[in-house]
Amino acid sequence: MNDLMERASALALNLRAARVDPNEAQKALAYLRIRKDGKAYFAYLQAIVNDGRAVIRSNQTIEYYRNLLTASQRHLRDLSPQDMALTLAWAIRLLRYYNAVPEAERQPLDVVHASSPQPAAHLPSASQPLPAQPSPSQPQPAARPASAPSPTPSAAQASPPVDIPQPGEVFTGAVLEVDEEAVAVQVKNFNPKRVIGVMRAEMIPDRNTTKYAKGNNARVEVIAVQQRGDKIILELKPAPKRK
Repeated sequence: MNDLMERASALALNLRAARVDPNEAQKALAYLRIRKDGKAYFAYLQAIVNDGRAVIRSNQTIEYYRNLLTASQRHLRDLSPQDMALTLAWAIRLLRYYNAVPEAERQPLDVVHASSPQPAAHLPSASQPLPAQPSPSQPQPAARPASAPSPTPSAAQASPPVDIPQPGEVFTGAVLEVDEEAVAVQVKNFNPKRVIGVMRAEMIPDRNTTKYAKGNNARVEVIAVQQRGDKIILELKPAPKRK
């Protein structure tokens, strides 16, 4: 997953730099998912670039596909059709995010694997709704003398952990948005702009995202935690109902 997410991030940056319309990229993704054939996907893009003016009147749209073909050849060529679709789907989501939040494309992408979960204390404090500032009435720690040794790494990590669900944990959250690609789920009482859960269609039986409705609750399990700048994204899958 780490390699695919890094590819998706690089692909999204390329598409963003080329000003590719995410809606056109979404059409190419739909074709790839239907055919499940990487060679057919590249042939489809090449056909549009070569002969698309027969059905596409806009030179700008042709340019979108030309740039999408170039970026896909760079980042998707050696992947299986399933991994190609997964990487392109994430790249399109990141592209939409970059278009909405331009400064986000300059922030590094960090991924925490479900197979090697990190202690909650390592997650950034930005995942809390707002960082607490000490009030003037609160006692301040005494200044450490210049000769005092620096705290050891173990002491520096002794801060209280943030209350973010970790891989393997199950929780119930309100459904925020639903489309054919994913379901967005609220994470406990966190601001969705800081912490949000995303359940990809690939994780839902028959890719049927319509079984979830905005405003209803969804019982989900965390399979990975991703840090994107000051935002935390929990990758989710459906959790079995309580017995």
